[in-house]
Amino acid sequence: MNDIYITLHGNVAAEPRQHVFDDGSRVTSLRLAVTPRQFDRRNQTWTDGETVYFAIRCWRTLADNVAQSVKVGHPLMVSGKLRIREFGPEGERRFMPEIEASSIGHDLRYGLGAFSKPERVGTGSSLSREAREQLDHDTQDWAMAAGRYSRPGLPDPDAAIRVLGELSEETTVHVLTAAEAEESADADADASSWTTESRAA
Repeated sequence: MNDIYITLHGNVAAEPRQHVFDDGSRVTSLRLAVTPRQFDRRNQTWTDGETVYFAIRCWRTLADNVAQSVKVGHPLMVSGKLRIREFGPEGERRFMPEIEASSIGHDLRYGLGAFSKPERVGTGSSLSREAREQLDHDTQDWAMAAGRYSRPGLPDPDAAIRVLGELSEETTVHVLTAAEAEESADADADASSWTTESRAA
């Protein structure tokens, strides 16, 4: 099966968590709420689609920068590799869409940003299979919508995760496209703003 790479626009639904392993490897995980905007031609109004929650994982230097720069409620653009993770006991299987991020940035449609370069640190070695499995276990509470954030106007993280399509090699997840994002920006003139600042590690 070929890897699937996507770009998401959404809001951080829970405070990022950073894990540091014995071998020095670092990973930061966060939960991103993605709510597509849809234009109702009949009523000539914009409406919110169904919110989908993604677990986002960042490794090494990106993990460090995200841990210091990203807070709950921040609007982000995330690019990376998609996978659908399955977990839970038989008869109660759950599925979580997850992105292994290659790049993350604040969505400057909604606020201002300041850039600074962090100090360089060692990258660490690759995680073992056991460490990855432990990390999966530590973050699966996100599929149960653990952790709330209270900024008004943002989607409820207690909503159920929805994966669109059959769970097969042709699984698809509906996300906000670049065109939809551009259209929604015109309708978001009164959206909340955030000022973000990156700090050196």
